Amino acid sequence: MTHTIYPLSVEEFHGPYGPYQVSELVLQKIWLEQAFDATRLRDQEGRSVKVEHPGTWNRLEGPDFRDAVLLVDGVEVSGDVEVHFSQADWKAHGHESDPAFDRVVLHVLYYTPGTGSEVSRTVSGKALATVALLPLLWYSLEEYAGEDSLIASTGVDLRPEVGTLLNLSLAERKRRLVELALRRWKMKVHYAAQRIESLGWEGACHQGALEVMGFARNRVPMLMIAERHGLQDFASGRLSVDALMEVGAERWRFSGCRPANQPRLRLQQYLQWVASAADWPERLAGLVTELESHALSPEDPSWGSQAQRQRLGVAAARKRVGEEILREKIGGQKADTLLCDALFPLLSARRAWDGFALWFHWNAGNGPASCVEALRLLQVLDRGQTPMGNGWLQGVLGAKTLSNRGEKGDGRFQAHA
Repeated sequence: MTHTIYPLSVEEFHGPYGPYQVSELVLQKIWLEQAFDATRLRDQEGRSVKVEHPGTWNRLEGPDFRDAVLLVDGVEVSGDVEVHFSQADWKAHGHESDPAFDRVVLHVLYYTPGTGSEVSRTVSGKALATVALLPLLWYSLEEYAGEDSLIASTGVDLRPEVGTLLNLSLAERKRRLVELALRRWKMKVHYAAQRIESLGWEGACHQGALEVMGFARNRVPMLMIAERHGLQDFASGRLSVDALMEVGAERWRFSGCRPANQPRLRLQQYLQWVASAADWPERLAGLVTELESHALSPEDPSWGSQAQRQRLGVAAARKRVGEEILREKIGGQKADTLLCDALFPLLSARRAWDGFALWFHWNAGNGPASCVEALRLLQVLDRGQTPMGNGWLQGVLGAKTLSNRGEKGDGRFQAHA
């Protein structure tokens, strides 16, 4: 029998910047990495589904994942897994009559099937267990597809974006990078607001902090820990690094991590931070009154300069945050990444504080080396006059995000294999 190869499904969603499309590849990568709250995974009959092994990702014809191992209500089930946006895709793609899909034991969906939906069956008539990811995701598909693929990569190829920007004058290049950084700032605040609505202030801060502590390779197991243990669990003094490492189990990635970024060390740092300031989310909230005065307009011709950084008092604010919020338990670029990628957006979402100027001029945290090289080629930085800052880094990453999806926001997000 000749198997028909169907093109990957693409679904359109609406985000804060208009419509965007997500390829089925993104869902497949989420399943591969188990980047959702797997502790609550249940099939359509309410049975618990524990994933012992998600399967081997198959990028050719046939089921998306081969030889997965599952525990369904404690009973081991082995076979293939197929991933779709909706249950109707199984029949629409002809899988019910294709022998190549007869070993499928689990149908993974994005949307929860409606009440009374027709059960998916294989060619032999076997009814498939079905699970839905939407209620279990930690963040939206747009954020996952647009941000995670960049954060997880240490070799972002920016040559196309650099080539495009080099066609502009230096002033226009800077203006464009500021626009792209502002876009990323607004997106981060938008998603921070969603996190606060879902988890509350303390829960959102705790989850956001642990997620950044896992950048870049261990984001998922850190989020698993945040789901399992709240801030008060950390403050109790009963948690150990060994116990927390067990939560992430085999999902920890050690290869390629710098010594300072090893997960055991990051967990120890977070435990020490919480032990010294269990109320750090409230300390952070109390800081906003002082920070609210740190505002500048991007229209200022000297935007991004050392003089503006001094006018904003970045050095003093950074010192105070390190002492009063982080309690000097986390420092260097990791502290800057924590502030810029998690805490400042959360603070802005909570208090409707426009922290863009301070966020832009803040010290740059961790980022791909290719971003620094791109800024050098673009001649944006000028030692002593226009120093490296978080905003320039974010602007370059914003250029890559837009090129991934199309300038008008109608391109497809593709997960990195």
